[in-house]
Amino acid sequence: MIRLVCKPSVWVTFFRRLLFAIVFAGGFLALTWYASRHIGMPTYAYLILGFFDLIAAAVLADAARRFWRTLHHHEPVVEIDRPSLEYGDTAQVRVVEPHPQAIAEIGVKLIGECYAKSVTDISHFRETRVTLTRCYEEELLRLKPSSDEPVSRLLQLQLPKSAPADRIAWKIVVESHLKQGGVIEHPFPLRVIENA
Repeated sequence: MIRLVCKPSVWVTFFRRLLFAIVFAGGFLALTWYASRHIGMPTYAYLILGFFDLIAAAVLADAARRFWRTLHHHEPVVEIDRPSLEYGDTAQVRVVEPHPQAIAEIGVKLIGECYAKSVTDISHFRETRVTLTRCYEEELLRLKPSSDEPVSRLLQLQLPKSAPADRIAWKIVVESHLKQGGVIEHPFPLRVIENA
């Protein structure tokens, strides 16, 4: 079986959130420091800055909590029996969760994502929006680990006979619902070849 790679990695997602937390909290703390040096500011300005400083502290606390979660929650292993699929093919997929101690529930889904285009046309004004959306979603497995032993399941995956939309990106998503709250999604891209 061929092991699939999780993209984006859990660490890449964490570092994006950490960068946002540093910029957000650093900006408001710098603004508060600047305001404290400026004499004659109204009291309500300090109250507003204090409110945003509390939000900045909460963002930093969330980043610390996510670091702890990312450090101790290992991503699952997903293996497939062949490197590429065509529409209508069936494949064997093995999902292994080596450390289910902190997990309340595990869900595995086959997801196809595509870009949807919407156009708003009012008189001489025209707006076009392109958004990434799920065109196809099928639940392959949902289970609650009964013990702290590693969970290993062999699943059968079947792609639809034809593409539900143009330029669709396929992936297997493993959702880990944590016991202390929160859901971590692990996307594993699939290579699907268009039928000739």
